[in-house]
Amino acid sequence: MVEALSALERHRSIRLRQVKQDPPHHAILLQPSTVAIPALTHLSQLSTAPAGTDRKEKGGGAWGENSRKTRHGKLVEKADYRAWNDVEVFDVPSDLRRPGAEAVVEHVKFFGLEELFPSTGLQEKFNADAAFRTAIRRAIRDDLFVPDPNASDKVNAAISSLSSSLMVNWKSSRTGYASLTKVFADNAVQNLTGENFIQTLGKLCGPVSHGSLIDITSTGRKQERHSWHQDSGLDRFTVMFGFPPESNWTGVGVFSHSCKLSHPLRQDGDEGEVIQWEDYEAGELPVSAIGRPEYSPGREVMVYCDATHLHSAPDETNRESVWRFM
Repeated sequence: MVEALSALERHRSIRLRQVKQDPPHHAILLQPSTVAIPALTHLSQLSTAPAGTDRKEKGGGAWGENSRKTRHGKLVEKADYRAWNDVEVFDVPSDLRRPGAEAVVEHVKFFGLEELFPSTGLQEKFNADAAFRTAIRRAIRDDLFVPDPNASDKVNAAISSLSSSLMVNWKSSRTGYASLTKVFADNAVQNLTGENFIQTLGKLCGPVSHGSLIDITSTGRKQERHSWHQDSGLDRFTVMFGFPPESNWTGVGVFSHSCKLSHPLRQDGDEGEVIQWEDYEAGELPVSAIGRPEYSPGREVMVYCDATHLHSAPDETNRESVWRFM
């Protein structure tokens, strides 16, 4: 179960339309809501945090699509990844474009915690205190995880442990988000409730969302091959909230890697099914189009439209975890 959940961000992503009407409580995926939720502010009305400059992390460089991993003394070649601002938009071949779709005019956006929660002190505390960051992750387990009544206490504890990737419903809380509110109050974060925090992040998904939140833990693998896909191919926003590997940290490997598309891709399966780039048999993406979003203070949240990007788990992971709202 733990390994299956950790694969959510990888090659075989969840097929949302195949989820049962009453899924297990520890793996909640809701059918798309048709009720409009008033957003905090429309994405286009929020200014984006200044884009950072990509860099290589401690302990190694970047690995390209054609690189071989360092194992048993094998020689490898490193990819010349571009800084985020220099990444090219991938020109989708005309036969792979969604019929009638116009060219994409807007791609990934980034937001800072101070921008989303002004005058609370959250951004400074979040980036400076590792224990506080972990307490936030623990609190959503108290507030949002619903134990499976058919599973033992031991199994439920394993599912909800901090080392497990956990999927919950962010739209409601059986505790009223009390644990998260207490974490903020105990750490001098001012005038911020758990409900306001979760709902503000979730509403960045836009007026139509599934209501799923996944706390994706690190795989523990420093290098792995990209596997490019879309979760649904639909015109809906995905929100990522990053938990860096250490305090006051700047670098890549927290957020998913992203390829900006010139046009939405055609859907060869049923509407809403996962789109795998490799299924088109169109070759590998050029390194010049591979974006490695950088995490930094003031750049903790990443928002993108599923239909206008391909994404993959990072080929080099550097994070405690990342939250994904859909």
